Amino acid sequence: MHQEELPADAGLPRSWPAAIAIVFLAGGFLFAAPDAHAVVKGSSSALERHTVRIVRGAIRCSGVVIGRSLIASAAHCGGRGTVIAGGAQIAIAGATRSATLDDGRRVSVSGDAVIARLSRPLPASVTPVAVGDGGGETYTIAGYGTADERQRGAYGQLREARLVAAERFALVDPGRTGSIGASACFGDSGGPVLRGAHLVGIITRAAHPHPRIACGHLTRWAPISVSGTTLAAAAPTDADLRLDTPRKPSARRKARKTSHPVWSWFRQPKAR
Repeated sequence: MHQEELPADAGLPRSWPAAIAIVFLAGGFLFAAPDAHAVVKGSSSALERHTVRIVRGAIRCSGVVIGRSLIASAAHCGGRGTVIAGGAQIAIAGATRSATLDDGRRVSVSGDAVIARLSRPLPASVTPVAVGDGGGETYTIAGYGTADERQRGAYGQLREARLVAAERFALVDPGRTGSIGASACFGDSGGPVLRGAHLVGIITRAAHPHPRIACGHLTRWAPISVSGTTLAAAAPTDADLRLDTPRKPSARRKARKTSHPVWSWFRQPKAR
């Protein structure tokens, strides 16, 4: 997510005695607890063929494939760097707010989102996700970020979570019971926001009402929209391609037929 540094003890007890007390009161909970499942509190994702990693210096982000050479991501991390996907590392050649998809439609982003143009096409194993309005009340987010904001270096495993709308361009875990629910976290910026099977937005950041906690409550996102007609819909029909189909002459062709070529005037008999 956004790169502002949090206090090193964010979400942790203020003193070692307090920490020790928690360990004892929990009956050894810290040693018996299973690995965290996330985005934060997420699960393993099957969206790997659509989701990529983006590395720019010390910044780690996620991105989503919308074309053979196009990636949508967060503007604060997707305009430069290297995309890692399908065993390849591909440099980002430039960034824009709108582009033409492989099917001929026009796609655009707003807010903290950007479309990155790659220096070469992605491997065949990495495929574009469908961009559209989607449907239903549930949204799916995915990213390669950390499952625990105290471990920001834990980057590289793709996870996803199912969320619902909390407010305009903000999602929340519908099953949250404590102070921490499923949400995006550091490294998930730029990941996909799906509604049904369609991409409707890009993860931009997380938010939490506690001033010392960044993740575990809201996942904010920026919209992506598409317009125009696909190339398949605009392609000529079989009737258009049939050579034996008679075509109506255009007005220009009619004019040419009725007019006399310049050379024909020399063949006209002179009036007596």
